[in-house]
Amino acid sequence: MQVLSFSSPKLSTRNMVYMAMLMAMQIVLGRFSFGTPWLKISPAFFATILMGYYFGPWLAAGAAALNDQLSIMIFSPGANFPGFTISTAIAAMLYGMFFHGKKVTVLRTLLAVGMVLLISNIILTTLWLNIMGTPWQGIIWPRTIKNVVMLPIQTALSYGTLKAIERIRPHL
Repeated sequence: MQVLSFSSPKLSTRNMVYMAMLMAMQIVLGRFSFGTPWLKISPAFFATILMGYYFGPWLAAGAAALNDQLSIMIFSPGANFPGFTISTAIAAMLYGMFFHGKKVTVLRTLLAVGMVLLISNIILTTLWLNIMGTPWQGIIWPRTIKNVVMLPIQTALSYGTLKAIERIRPHL
């Protein structure tokens, strides 16, 4: 039995429309973020999880990277750092690996969210902020504490959302 999925569906017109809707959802939800530039909380992870669930790791990563660049062009032209695009793509890829074509369980959701929070949010984003000039020693602990607090919250919200989607998926 395969634990992770490394496949993505074919890119049909219907899938492109669904992906575009999820990309728009991610941009809109990303506008509702709050916090400091190095410690933000945002509901945009819902769209990223759904992209991974429906489109697998490769299409979700590509869509998330494209979406990150689109949102930078729309909302903050000139303030582009490609590291954040890599973090976004890795997060979508991890969600796709854990959820695409797999049964949603609490353990699977906890592992997926935990891996994204650790790899993308704590390690990589702190590295990118350090490269941009924010000393990592001053931000690593607040960022770690924030992500540890967010782990059960995002896991519960993700699990509830994906279980609801799992019930209606055959009707899409």
